[in-house]
Amino acid sequence: MYAKNIPFASHEVRWFFDGAVDKNPALGSWFETSSPIPKQGGFGPPVWMGRLGGEPDVYLLVPGADDMGIKWREGNFQVKGRTASLGVHSFCGRFQGSVERWVRWSYAGMPEAYRNLFLDGNEKGLITVSVRKTRALRKIKIDTYDGSALEVDPKEFIDRGINFELTDIEVGGKPYCTVAFEAYPDDSAMHAAFTRVVEAFLGGLKGVELGAGNSMSYPEWLLNIVSGAGNSG
Repeated sequence: MYAKNIPFASHEVRWFFDGAVDKNPALGSWFETSSPIPKQGGFGPPVWMGRLGGEPDVYLLVPGADDMGIKWREGNFQVKGRTASLGVHSFCGRFQGSVERWVRWSYAGMPEAYRNLFLDGNEKGLITVSVRKTRALRKIKIDTYDGSALEVDPKEFIDRGINFELTDIEVGGKPYCTVAFEAYPDDSAMHAAFTRVVEAFLGGLKGVELGAGNSMSYPEWLLNIVSGAGNSG
């Protein structure tokens, strides 16, 4: 019997870039050193998790549907659907990003036949893409009552906050990277807190282009990769 988790609702903006993080040094330096939010505790700098040589996430793409992400990740069957597109937002007067609302369901212990969809999907006429990832995470805790923000140890569990992540990714042997802000839960008060935190971090970013052209979800970006459109980040 598979194990079902509670749906996870989030509020997100994401950008993609050609080349790994080490080929985008201004991006990596900003992520590691920017500190606009007070910190709680004595934790160190961001730690990279996972290995590009390890088990990949395998996405099952739905042709023409950039609002649905279906993937096999570390033994879990995950389905992520976009519930709303809030359009392109301007941050700090010089950056633009597509802000979206998503809900994710995750299931463990699925029958082997479901896993096989991802292992040999291409042989059955499906579109599957393997994505290797190494991620660094920073975590911002949002106070439920006054909306104030504190950066906490990424290992700390919080029920209200924002994940600020930078990820090296590899698709088809080619390196890319992505930076994202993911806020949760996605309730009526989160958009304002999300915008404040995103702008606080982006205010110190220089030498990196964040525009509508390289801001999108994983499903949309992967569909572009598969179709040969690529990414102009």
